[in-house]
Amino acid sequence: MRIKKILATSLILVCSLTTNAKKYELSDFEKDEMQKAVSYYDNNQPDIAIDIYNNLLANNPKSYIINYELALAKVAKGEYAEAIKITEKVERNSDVEDKLFQLQGNAYDYMGKRKKAVASYDKGLKKFPKAGCLYMEKGNIMLMENDPNGALGMYEKAIEVEPTYSSPYYRASALFLGSTEPIWGLIYGEAFLLLEKGQRNVAIQNAMVKRMGQAFKIENDTTLHVSLTQQNTINVKGLNLIIPFEILYELAVVKSTAVDKLKSEKRDSITISDFIEIRKAAADAYDDWKDKYPNYLFEYQKRVINAGYFEAYTMDLFKDVYADEYKTYVANEENQKTMEAYKAWMVKCPFEPNENNLIIRKEAR
Repeated sequence: MRIKKILATSLILVCSLTTNAKKYELSDFEKDEMQKAVSYYDNNQPDIAIDIYNNLLANNPKSYIINYELALAKVAKGEYAEAIKITEKVERNSDVEDKLFQLQGNAYDYMGKRKKAVASYDKGLKKFPKAGCLYMEKGNIMLMENDPNGALGMYEKAIEVEPTYSSPYYRASALFLGSTEPIWGLIYGEAFLLLEKGQRNVAIQNAMVKRMGQAFKIENDTTLHVSLTQQNTINVKGLNLIIPFEILYELAVVKSTAVDKLKSEKRDSITISDFIEIRKAAADAYDDWKDKYPNYLFEYQKRVINAGYFEAYTMDLFKDVYADEYKTYVANEENQKTMEAYKAWMVKCPFEPNENNLIIRKEAR
């Protein structure tokens, strides 16, 4: 799975070359030839791409970007040892990027040399301490070595140092949704949906909706059990009660009108309307705990609510898993206008987490 992700970087190389040709010190001829190589690569003809890169390197052997793309093509062919040698030649170049150390480490990983893979990621982190991709790869290694807690620590560190990098949100969400703390799976999952579209987006939509549904269970005619966290300890500091964020979130959900409906209708299946109300209740309660537990996702949800678009926002985020409900919603002329207005608002007010506006558990501790 990881190899597909990193190899996909060649798909954006054409745009990168256009905007960064000066940075990479490429001539117009080299830029044109590399674009041809990318086309061959994308059409499953890496050998032709490799020939082009080697021809270019004959005249420009120290070029970081040409060597990087050659190493990428070598990895695609399974020639990992050669790829590593190529990356080592240019890892001290002034224009080297964090993705070179990611590629180098992954090549070691594919060879079964995980310790050397981690050493490559750490080498990159010394040069690029805010490289989210390198922390994420360390997390992937930990996960493969049956250390999910260590993996989560790395994914959350990746989110902290590079808040707009979507992949660690995806991986953290997937782990939390399968744990006893699905609250954080829902939070990281929603952030991921806002940052990345595509097939992984649909997978997380489904996982979030499924896990939210599993959190509500009818126990008898009068009791609906809600389980979004196993946090159950309230600390006392002097005369103050310190209530964990997770408990506050769950209490807000329990008080939502959706939960009242689930109890009165004696059902534990979640509709899109329930999903909207449950999440809106948590966002509305955010004002009560924002000073103690700041979280950019809730800040953004509040902006959406204040703009009057929370229903459209949720419909748009989960339109694949609630496809029929989405079609019904936009079939209404007024709703369609609202959706268009919401999307225009999103362009002006994008979701932009940064080092001062984070979405990590550390902020809730």
